Amino acid sequence: MRRSYRKIVAAAALFPALTIASSREIEARGKTHAVVGLLQRVDGDRVTLQTKKGVEIVTLVADSQVRRGATILESSRLGSYVGQKIKVRYVENGGRKEVQTVTIPSTAKASSS
Repeated sequence: MRRSYRKIVAAAALFPALTIASSREIEARGKTHAVVGLLQRVDGDRVTLQTKKGVEIVTLVADSQVRRGATILESSRLGSYVGQKIKVRYVENGGRKEVQTVTIPSTAKASSS
């Protein structure tokens, strides 16, 4: 009986530390931002787009998704949509804007070059 009580007390003492650590991790990732603009260039993992407020540069990461309508595309195909209007959702992480999703309208046409 005494051992199980000790385990419960130890677990209860550890629980707040775990929840604080996970909430700090979420805060560190920041909140999600969205930007809409014309795709100007894709250079490796850097994506440049022209918005109403100016030029935005975001970075593709391993778990970034590129969608055209309901279809998921390889991120390497994003460059064929230069000049098209896109929407980018990103999270700031260490001063870098890391892309979560890039959405290309289903009506957008890929360039043939």
